[in-house]
Amino acid sequence: MKRLITIIFSFICIFLIVVFSSFFFKSSAADNNDNSTFDAVYFGSSFCSVCLELEQDGVIDMLKDQGYTIQEYYLDEDSDNIDLLRDYQFTYDIPLANNQIPILFVGSTYFIGRVDIRDGILDGSIQLIMDSDELLTLQSAIPSDFSLIYFILLGMVDGINPCAIAMLLMFISLLSFTTKKRVLLKVSFIFISAIFISYFIFGTFLYSILSEFSSGSFLVKSVPWIIIGISGILFLLNFYDFIVTTLQRYEKVKNQLPTGIQKFNRRLISSFTKKMEEGSPMLYVTTFIIGLVMSLTEFLCTGQAYFTAILHLIHYTNFIGRGIILLLFYNLIFVLPLIIISLIAVKTQSIVSVAAFMRERLNLIKLFNAIVFLAIFLYYIFFMI
Repeated sequence: MKRLITIIFSFICIFLIVVFSSFFFKSSAADNNDNSTFDAVYFGSSFCSVCLELEQDGVIDMLKDQGYTIQEYYLDEDSDNIDLLRDYQFTYDIPLANNQIPILFVGSTYFIGRVDIRDGILDGSIQLIMDSDELLTLQSAIPSDFSLIYFILLGMVDGINPCAIAMLLMFISLLSFTTKKRVLLKVSFIFISAIFISYFIFGTFLYSILSEFSSGSFLVKSVPWIIIGISGILFLLNFYDFIVTTLQRYEKVKNQLPTGIQKFNRRLISSFTKKMEEGSPMLYVTTFIIGLVMSLTEFLCTGQAYFTAILHLIHYTNFIGRGIILLLFYNLIFVLPLIIISLIAVKTQSIVSVAAFMRERLNLIKLFNAIVFLAIFLYYIFFMI
């Protein structure tokens, strides 16, 4: 038991070191850019219809023909340009969630959109600013592509979700064919591994697909509002559940799996565990399959926090590889409570006491969830829109 705990703890420490180092040693786009030689800086995208219309107007080329030095960056050509845009947004005090393009930075101000840029050039106001003012000294934006606290909290909310914990405890309790702790531990960790793998694969697939949208697309610009909506609804649901569980009216809990799916899960686990035989290789194969099916059915209950985390990555993480590492980190936090609970349940061989402990503190779990989603809601309201 001690050796197993040591291995798990060592793995977590190594993983945290890798994750942290990938951020601490990340160079800022502002550190590698000197805008003192430019009269203006323009950001656009080849996938942005408004940007293409502005280029057809020919006003940017008009500035060049007049002798001005215009530095152009296209967000789809280099992922570093997205970081650079955020540095400019930070320097010019533009909300970091505002990814509107096209945008032209001149002097101590900026012009956003085709109409403002075109009219500003045609009436000479942009040229007047460039003649009299220099661009602001570029500052490095506060890292916005990842909030460690944000991710840890969402992972914890997902990990202590009563839906996942209840299924794990029920699965362990039905392994009545053996009392060997070694076998129970193996089966429990295979069950948890199946959940981890399926969640990670699904999250990676969803993140990779949605990340293909350009930063100026309607989807990406709508993400903050989607997160606000989801977090607001989940705050209300969890706060309501906190009230009813405090009053011990458990039948009124809203944020849980539908009754039909709960019954399906119980029947599935019960039917398979009755056919398991100690020492048979199929014991572990069957356990893995049950874990995969459980993860799919439980996603209705445990997936809200995960989906919010994926949306956060889509909006603020520019590199697919780093986003996948963060999803791996999230899923590790997600299954960590399950690992701890399975260790306790198998060691004490008292499923009833563990279940009673969780039930007695269900209101506190719901309150914690409500506070986390309220914090996310307020964070996006005041800082991201």
